[in-house]
Amino acid sequence: MNTLKENIKKLIPVWLGKKIRGTYQKALGIYYKGDTYHCPYCKHNFRKMLSDGETHPVISKYQIIGSGYRENCTCPRCYAKDRDRLIHLYLEKKTNIFSAPNRVLHIAPEAWLKELFQSLPMIEYTNGVKGVKNMGYYYDRTTRELDITSLDMENNSYDAIVCNHVLEHIPDDTKAIKEIYRVLKPGGWAILQVPLSAILETTYEDKSIKKPEKRAEAFGQFDHVRIYGKDYPKRLEFVGFTVEQFNPKNEVWGKEYLDKYALNINENLFIAHKPL
Repeated sequence: MNTLKENIKKLIPVWLGKKIRGTYQKALGIYYKGDTYHCPYCKHNFRKMLSDGETHPVISKYQIIGSGYRENCTCPRCYAKDRDRLIHLYLEKKTNIFSAPNRVLHIAPEAWLKELFQSLPMIEYTNGVKGVKNMGYYYDRTTRELDITSLDMENNSYDAIVCNHVLEHIPDDTKAIKEIYRVLKPGGWAILQVPLSAILETTYEDKSIKKPEKRAEAFGQFDHVRIYGKDYPKRLEFVGFTVEQFNPKNEVWGKEYLDKYALNINENLFIAHKPL
């Protein structure tokens, strides 16, 4: 995000920023209205989704899934991305999140997913992000300050944790993963989604790269600190998790949703389970 946008967000009151953003999104939703795609968050249908994503050469070089420029990526009405719609599909088809009591921790919460959790009466919901006071109106006042590498929660506190495209920003991701494991209940699960290279066998990171522009060149985004490789599941297993990979293409009902939700057929969702 550039400095101009950051300063504008700091100047505009939260209530006004949300109203301006909401009005703009309603207009986009009307403009793109159609019957080709469906967003499970806002429940609207569209003739196309918005394109989105970075275009750094390293993204195509390493075939980073979940990153890069994508057509039909972002919902015009609520801004949910393809990876977020994949999460919704998993929650709907593979969990009891819509029908049973659960304690849920949501790290760096996406607005559309946050609204979903808050709408479920049986969910005891906590969400937070580091540096929330500097985020302008992107996060509302119910979002608390939270350091993923030092969570101030007791052991075995949550049934489910959602941490979507966060770990690639964290210098000590092992420490963060250990904290997620610690506060998750035995038998609980955590969605730990990251952008991941389809061709790198081993995760690439270089801690000497500090400048935002150099990180963009090396990792595909100015605030990323690594490119995860095929060894990503092993990094989760190292702290004790068992890892599930979910892709609707492997389900008998999956093809319908790949098309309907405009999902990336190559993207697997990573779910880490804490053993009983």
